[in-house]
Amino acid sequence: MGATTPAFNSVVRPITISEFREAILATCKPRFPHVRLARPRPIGLAISGGVDSMALAYLFSHYIKTYKAQHIADNPVQDVFAATVDHRLRPESAAEAAEVASNLRRLGLRAFVFPINWSYVLGHDVDPSKQANVESIARTLRYRVIGSFFSTHEVTSLFFAHHRDDQYETILMRLLSGHGYRGLQGINKANSIPECYDMHRAYKSGLVDDQMRPHPFLKFSPAGREMRALRSRLRLESTLPGFEQFRSHLGINDLSARFPGQLQREYDAGIPYLPPLSVEDGGITVYRPLLEFDKARLIATCEANNVPWFEDRTNTDATLTTRNTLRNICKVNELPRALQKPSILALAARSRRRVQCEENEASRIIHRQVAIVDFDPNVGSLLVDLPLLYIGREMRGRLNQPARDEARRVRQRLLAAIITRKMISLVTPDNHLPSISNLGNTVRRLFPYLYSNGTSVLDRADRKAFSMAGVQFEPIPSYKSTRWFLSRAPFSSNFLRAVTTTPERTIQRPNWGSNSHPLPWEAPRDPAWKTWKTSLLWDGRFWIRLNSCDRKKGLHVLPLMARHTKAFKAALDSRERARFEKLLKYHAPGKVRYTLPGIYAVERLHKSQEGSEESERKMMLLALPTLGVQIAGLEQWVRYDVHYRNIDMQLLGKRKCSKTPNMNGFTARISISRKKRQQRMRKVVG
Repeated sequence: MGATTPAFNSVVRPITISEFREAILATCKPRFPHVRLARPRPIGLAISGGVDSMALAYLFSHYIKTYKAQHIADNPVQDVFAATVDHRLRPESAAEAAEVASNLRRLGLRAFVFPINWSYVLGHDVDPSKQANVESIARTLRYRVIGSFFSTHEVTSLFFAHHRDDQYETILMRLLSGHGYRGLQGINKANSIPECYDMHRAYKSGLVDDQMRPHPFLKFSPAGREMRALRSRLRLESTLPGFEQFRSHLGINDLSARFPGQLQREYDAGIPYLPPLSVEDGGITVYRPLLEFDKARLIATCEANNVPWFEDRTNTDATLTTRNTLRNICKVNELPRALQKPSILALAARSRRRVQCEENEASRIIHRQVAIVDFDPNVGSLLVDLPLLYIGREMRGRLNQPARDEARRVRQRLLAAIITRKMISLVTPDNHLPSISNLGNTVRRLFPYLYSNGTSVLDRADRKAFSMAGVQFEPIPSYKSTRWFLSRAPFSSNFLRAVTTTPERTIQRPNWGSNSHPLPWEAPRDPAWKTWKTSLLWDGRFWIRLNSCDRKKGLHVLPLMARHTKAFKAALDSRERARFEKLLKYHAPGKVRYTLPGIYAVERLHKSQEGSEESERKMMLLALPTLGVQIAGLEQWVRYDVHYRNIDMQLLGKRKCSKTPNMNGFTARISISRKKRQQRMRKVVG
């Protein structure tokens, strides 16, 4: 790398602040449109020191001065933090990072430099530059360092300097790799921060904690002044003539009574009520407002405003990476019109529109046919009634009828794969969802009529349980062939054996007492509580955090194991034991219960036992946090908080009920054509 001296380019026009503002407004859409009040919070910039990121830093430094009250995403801008990661792969990288930070401070930004500790990742005496996947490792560490810093400083909007040329090169590389239209969408303008899937408040989490604060950054309820004005207006309108007739028409005897048409979920009186877990949201969103600008305009912006930058000489070496080779080919040679930048970017835009239309159509099918019967966040289970995908009426003698039918089937199989993928996303413990092309066998099992030439399909007895992406699919017996139960796939015996030997440590390990009581230590008169531990993502599904008294006792979060259930029940009183058994039977039937997290106390091994493979740690189950069941007296020593990971809540917007609730003035109707269509499809399914 070397510093570049600005030389003003009068041919290409620099980016103006008004253009940058339009790009910000188009890119940074509000994530929570129903927010009533938002406190100012800082934003973050990822600055490498190149011309792209330095142009982004300059534009933001003038943007916040020109538009002081402007919102970015959901919050007003309080400050701008610029983070530079020193990868330490070159001897001069530390000096360059310090120079970049100095240039950023001259622009009025708060600059921070974070060096990467390679010895902590790869071990001592290991040269990272000689690693084959050093670029992948550096990318992961870069995102995690940035995510950790910005989540600590309450930053939820992070900006990168990807531009139009980066978009063009990315799509060309994917096109050469043989990707289909789903892989040719290019770089997203906005997405959640990658490589930080297990970091709380960084990846799709943190909103629940924010709402528990006395003064949250986002407030969804009306302000006190607005509520007082609303009550005053209601009292005033209650004195107006005609209000008594209006109230009698609605059947309201008291202003504080519930609205008669309000829908409430019905619960079985014989099953204990279990409050549903809160679903996480929030986290850091990465925005790329410069995707509509060419790199030449970014260079012109820096040159016109005397902004220095560092040029990485490795970017010009055509033999180093595939991207460099492709960049050199595009610069030296004149490509065919179909491979030039306007055509490739138009191809990406068409691909994005096509994918978005398919995703929207799949969501409409889920909502229209009410495919989501029930979702239980306390267990992570899903009951679905698979939608019926209309293939079309068979018309004999029509020209090219077989080809028409096959084209419809291919389209419906694609929609079925997208629907299956959306359902898997609610339950799977994996960070990445399976691709559409890998769901062919799953769709064949769930929608067999889409692969049948006739009207006969697989019989109900032929439906068998299977697993995909960590999700167990189980058909519901004695019911129509479209209802399935989705839950987390059971843990393997090797995994349970490994966590039993070396359990996941969330706090310090305990000293096991000889007393048979579940809590052998004595409670102090004034227990000193530690601060809450950072929430950990357990099994990719539950965010769990613990708080314990200031003692040398420790806790571990492990799956519920059958051999510990009997002792756990014995430690409960009779009433709590009956409640526990009913909760397991209703919410976690069969093997589903053994995928739930449990809080254990684990014995510390002696030095003489650490080397033996047969030794197994002595454990005691203390609580099942997602079910709210714990042994008596645990609250004196342990506090826990559990939330379900972020999911697409729009898929749960409409669910089936056991019986249709009665609403005054409303009668459910369905058109004759749609009714006949559904009857025909049910005959096809069997």
